[in-house]
Amino acid sequence: MGYIKKRIKELIKESDSKAKARTAAEEWFNSAIKSRAIKEAKVTRDRFLPGKIYVFEYRPITENLPWWDKNPVVLSIEQKGQTDLGVNLNLLPVEFKERLLDRLYDMMEGRIKSASVGKSGDAINQRPLRITYDGMKAFLDSEGYGFALRQYRPDRKINQAVVAYEKWPEIILCDFIKLEGTTINEVKRLFKNSL
Repeated sequence: MGYIKKRIKELIKESDSKAKARTAAEEWFNSAIKSRAIKEAKVTRDRFLPGKIYVFEYRPITENLPWWDKNPVVLSIEQKGQTDLGVNLNLLPVEFKERLLDRLYDMMEGRIKSASVGKSGDAINQRPLRITYDGMKAFLDSEGYGFALRQYRPDRKINQAVVAYEKWPEIILCDFIKLEGTTINEVKRLFKNSL
């Protein structure tokens, strides 16, 4: 068990339940993006930088899509042409999401520390990490969650915030998913049937 899972357990223990920890994490996030003093989550209009987690509202080009997430929480991978590519963490089961970010944080802990030198807890100024599309796709596909890889048009994102590496446990606890046109179980069933 690495930093992410340990910290989530601590947050749950401090709050006396997972539901209370989720509420506290959501309150922290909403306060942080409004505060000038708190730098752990900040509003940004920048395109995705690899390895960072972004939370934003999304308006697809056409609302004729069968479904979309109106409020993605995305682990960014790369900029791809005119789109930003990442893993929509909202589409993953909680246990898998925790395991994914726990493994990733542990594998990249040295890089995270060097990316944060002098900028610990500063979401905007922490340097990006190198996460490859091929590696992430292979890992997600091996578990049947490749569908969580999504592309986003930067001009269709609004109220975007970036989260400091140290606050990944809090953002994992948050429940920001807002699916339009479907439910999370229908999305999982749709992609399971297409394998």
